[in-house]
Amino acid sequence: MPFDQTKDVLNQARKFHHRLSEFYDDLKDLTDKERTRALLDYLCRHELYLENCLKEFQQDVNKNVLDSYFQYGSDASKLSGISEFVIKDEMAVEDVVAAAMHFDACLIKFYREIAEKAHSEKVREVFENLLVMEEHEQIELSKTTLELGLVATT
Repeated sequence: MPFDQTKDVLNQARKFHHRLSEFYDDLKDLTDKERTRALLDYLCRHELYLENCLKEFQQDVNKNVLDSYFQYGSDASKLSGISEFVIKDEMAVEDVVAAAMHFDACLIKFYREIAEKAHSEKVREVFENLLVMEEHEQIELSKTTLELGLVATT
């Protein structure tokens, strides 16, 4: 079973946000629809913002907590999801929203599993806080897309 320090897991989450930003930026080249491009541009910038927020969050966490080792199962140690998502030839707004929701769900699952496996209460708190933040981000994405009329409500 893998062992990592809390800071390693936080770095992995930051890298995930960075890769998501690059992913959304790359998708912009695959569409000529202005609304889809606008949403992808927003998501690209938003993921960079979240990466920076996580970096600042990490700087505020106690060094003893960051240096704490913990053991977790191999499934929880993987923060994946980008490569698992099927990219269509032409991404509609609904496809982009589905992708963003999928990636948010990947992070929520990751944070939940890490929090459940943490032996230290302080480490558990770190990942529970990130879990709450990511659940909030998922809700905000839903609200934003509805407010902007980007997804049809049937």
